[in-house]
This record gives sequence, C-alpha cells and structure tokens, in this order.
Amino acid sequence: MTVNECYEDQHGRSCLVFSGVKKFSDVYEWLFNHYNGYKFAILLDCSKDEFPEPDSKIYVNFLDELHDEVAMEAGYIRADKDTFKRR
Repeated sequence: MTVNECYEDQHGRSCLVFSGVKKFSDVYEWLFNHYNGYKFAILLDCSKDEFPEPDSKIYVNFLDELHDEVAMEAGYIRADKDTFKRR
C-alpha cells in the first residue's frame, strides 16, 4: 500500500490518496498511526455491489475541510466563522 500525502483534489482541498489497498482496515491503521486525533471522510459508493473491493485509489479527506460542504448538503449556510443557519 502506498500513500500520497501531498494531493490536492479538484476543489483545492488537501486529501490523502491510498493506492494498492487490500482492506479498509489497513487505511484505518495507517491513519491512526500517522494522524491520531484527526477525523476523516471517505466516500464509499455502495450502489454497485453489496461487498465491493476497494478501488485502485482511495481518497481520504480531512473532515474539517468538508465542514461547509456537509452543512450545505444538510440545508445550512455559514452565518459567520463559528455558526450556521438554515437556508
């Protein structure tokens, strides 16, 4: 398994790219050993197969960088630095 820690996605967010993953527990262990204390988000597409194999590359986002995007999906917009309000 290889990890690219200096990857920027199409939205300009920093993320980690894992290649050659055989099981998701390997990703979890690597993240725990290198970034213990952070929270992460992995997009899992469950529409294809009940128990899919990991893709050739797994993109792992830092959850704090997705905060605004997740809030918008839930129907909120940023009111100021620390608060959100309903759209």
